Amino acid sequence: MSDRPRITSVLERGDRLLLDGGTGSELQRRGIDLSGGVTSEDEGTLGAWSANGLLDAPEVVRTIHEDYLRVGADIITANSYNTNRGQLASLGRADQMEELSRLAVELAVEARDRMKPHAYVAGSIAPTNRFPLGWDPDRVASPEQLARDWGDQIAVLAEAGSDLVLIETMSAIFQLIPAVDAARPTGLPVFLGIHATPGGTMTSGETMEELVVALEDRMPDAILLMCRSPEDISATLPNLRDAFSGPIGAYANTGYDRSEEAHTGQYHTIDVGANTPARYAQFGEEWIQMGAQIIGGCCATTPEHIAALRPLVKGARV
Repeated sequence: MSDRPRITSVLERGDRLLLDGGTGSELQRRGIDLSGGVTSEDEGTLGAWSANGLLDAPEVVRTIHEDYLRVGADIITANSYNTNRGQLASLGRADQMEELSRLAVELAVEARDRMKPHAYVAGSIAPTNRFPLGWDPDRVASPEQLARDWGDQIAVLAEAGSDLVLIETMSAIFQLIPAVDAARPTGLPVFLGIHATPGGTMTSGETMEELVVALEDRMPDAILLMCRSPEDISATLPNLRDAFSGPIGAYANTGYDRSEEAHTGQYHTIDVGANTPARYAQFGEEWIQMGAQIIGGCCATTPEHIAALRPLVKGARV
């Protein structure tokens, strides 16, 4: 039985937490084919993406979790990002939502219990469809459908052993409200991950202040900016800090773009480019100065990026 404290208590006492880095991109980097479920070039559908790793290489998923724990991650994210019914439907496997969501958490818990028992496992949920050609609010499922799909998946993630729910890649207020509402009944801490923009807003154009006002009766335990460039994160984080008094965080995308051959091979190309671990750590230091308490990486970041953040994040309390 672990004596691991509730993650909200750790944040309340002022500790910073190191989040892991990319999982889908890391699976691809290690040679796993994530193209299953990708449709025609015109449709540009991402398909089941990272969920393919659970089907074809669960041992690699576990190893990735172990590698992030080895370099100091306090939070690892279960590979449940694409195990909702909407994404699994591209493989004809919507009926395996429960099985694969449970497996995603179990692999993370196994790695955590073996490598770093006091670390936390985040059960990830994400949009049930993607917008590879740009944000398209007309393609978001109805609130009723989102509440139903996310509610079912979150219940599995919680029962399987998640320590918190991480709601990821939210682009608009109307999209994220059903996710927060679905997560609350579990009693687990809820972290909300939203896209940032160069203009300091959500993808929808809504401001951080508008976001926080909309969340007034359902406030998450932390709000994080994610899956955009480090520069976009830096442009938006001060606005989030001004609007929200609770814990905030950041985990950027460092070079993960849609491939021109997305319909015939891997959906993404990986190009860290200028965003080396050392340069990424400079952004991490900037985010700490802006008030970030939870820092990690998103698509294309590696264990090396997280290792570079460790001495910064694990320094003095906020």
